Amino acid sequence: MTAPEDLCRLAYARYSDGEFDGLLELFDPEVDVYVAPPNFESGTYHGRSEYRRLIERFAGSWDEMRITPVHMDIAGDWILASVEYSGRGTGSGVEITQRSWELSLWQDGMCRRYEVYWDAEQGERAFAGRTAPGTAA
Repeated sequence: MTAPEDLCRLAYARYSDGEFDGLLELFDPEVDVYVAPPNFESGTYHGRSEYRRLIERFAGSWDEMRITPVHMDIAGDWILASVEYSGRGTGSGVEITQRSWELSLWQDGMCRRYEVYWDAEQGERAFAGRTAPGTAA
């Protein structure tokens, strides 16, 4: 079986390549996705279809978008990835770079939960809360 870290990197590569079908194959059909405020898409999305609509809306804002994992912390089935989004805005061509801290739960070769934080402290706190002794997945 492929290691969770490798699956997580593959998910970012597929997103960056615009391979949304391939990306979604890595996610459980009942995946829960949480986007923390203040992102304009903040909220909870359930299942592949809701997640697909979210990533298609987000991707539609960009002429070009890449997600590069900068660092990954791993604790059991949980991964906290510090990633860098970079791209050009649709129509404007303005270059944008944004850091994000993304927490994912990988079990049985699939992502079961995915959380996006635009603040390092929030992401690190969520990771610590999921991986502390005595906490369940």
